[in-house]
Amino acid sequence: MVFAVIIYLFCTVGGLTLVKVGADANKFLASGSFFNLQLSYTTVLGLVLYIVSFVMWIVIVQRFNLSFIQPLTTGLSYILIIAASVFILKENITPFQWAGLGFILVGVVLMNIKAH
Repeated sequence: MVFAVIIYLFCTVGGLTLVKVGADANKFLASGSFFNLQLSYTTVLGLVLYIVSFVMWIVIVQRFNLSFIQPLTTGLSYILIIAASVFILKENITPFQWAGLGFILVGVVLMNIKAH
């Protein structure tokens, strides 16, 4: 089941990153009764990954307590999104964002400490 969570996180982060990378090439035109939407291949691939992540989320939620898995996967996806933003998108992360990331890491660890 850990494998399903890894696939979910990969598809979520990969999908969002690819949508961001392909966003500049997308075109949207709406006027009166005319509607035109052109998506780049990168954006389409990102959307496909994001749809796969949604399907994986359904599988994961069936097998884990929501109060456990949702905070865990949300925290991990925040961490991975920041990593993708820094290394792939070359975004700058502020000191406050790094501090927030630290709090998220602490929260993920605390959520997984087993009480004896």
